Amino acid sequence: MRAYAYLRASTNEQDAERTKIKLANFSNQMGLTVSFWFIEYKAGSKLDRLEFFRLLEIADPGDILLVEQVD
Repeated sequence: MRAYAYLRASTNEQDAERTKIKLANFSNQMGLTVSFWFIEYKAGSKLDRLEFFRLLEIADPGDILLVEQVD
């Protein structure tokens, strides 16, 4: 079992890594090590999220996906 984190912001002017510390702290509290951080700058309404689909290709059943919020 591996854990992955997905960080997204709508534009390059926003900071997709703003929640990285929160997710890192949470994963440490849960005893998880994040195998890879997927970071993407794409509006939530867009479906062409290359990093998100790359994550889905890599993840196996039982792996853990950490996200700030589902939107």
